[in-house]
Amino acid sequence: MRQAENLLRRADGWVFAHEDGRRLAAIRIGICALLALRLAIADYGGTVRHATAFQPHFYMDVFEQMPSLEVATILQICGIVASLAAMVGLALRVSVPLAVVCSLILDGMVNSVGRVIVGDALLMLCMLVLLASGAAAGEAWSIRGRVHRAPKPAIVPRSASIGARYGWPIRTAMIACALAYFFAGVQKWRYSGLPWVTSDNLRWILDSQAHPDGLAQFIADRPLLAHVFAGGALLLETTFPLVLFVPRLRWLFIPGLIAMHVGIRVALGLDYSAQWLTVLIVFVNWPVIVARLRRTVSPAPAPREVHG
Repeated sequence: MRQAENLLRRADGWVFAHEDGRRLAAIRIGICALLALRLAIADYGGTVRHATAFQPHFYMDVFEQMPSLEVATILQICGIVASLAAMVGLALRVSVPLAVVCSLILDGMVNSVGRVIVGDALLMLCMLVLLASGAAAGEAWSIRGRVHRAPKPAIVPRSASIGARYGWPIRTAMIACALAYFFAGVQKWRYSGLPWVTSDNLRWILDSQAHPDGLAQFIADRPLLAHVFAGGALLLETTFPLVLFVPRLRWLFIPGLIAMHVGIRVALGLDYSAQWLTVLIVFVNWPVIVARLRRTVSPAPAPREVHG
């Protein structure tokens, strides 16, 4: 019983650890910029043209029919504007919920015509975390302070920008990323098991394309290489939660994850860029990167030699 209590106490301490407010702000900037980009490049007009295939699921049941092109365009524009406003830290109580609602409806439209939205799911989960974090996400690296500048702003000590109110959204986003890959691996174990690795499943997927590219054909023609890639992907997904407990493993797992998704994009044409970019945004300590870049660009001047 005591061991369970100690374990829960340690888990609670990890989730609510103190973090730098600038790191949460960096996640806000990255996630919202990524969402704005995804909304800008998506072709929702093509989705509306498939209105006859509209079969709503879950929250989309509130719509009796596919929203019109005009509605989709308004949602797309509002989502982009709201995402950009949230990115710079403006009116987070309005901009973040508006961006989330617009994106959910637009993604729901795409999903309701038979296209499963996988890549954007993790991005939306992190947007929900930002929504739950409230004003804490906009207290650093924001133009809000410049828009509402007081005549004599008080000097805030550096320690005020570090606390658990910034830590739990960051750690929650990390958990969401880790579990997304873990459950993907679990589903492979559940429905395929070891045959996912030992069978010709991956070779069949690569060969079944109408026009396999060079990389796909190269792997499909080499059974041993196909088994290695299948096993590597399964191992990476199943063990990805280790990055939560062993930070040094992030230097191995995250580049491996990016390489896996880039390989899938090249070989199969499936775009999971929103997913791996979300992982990169969440796990990288961007304030440290920014500080190092500043020191590189503007190194401290050498002390002048004093001549007596």
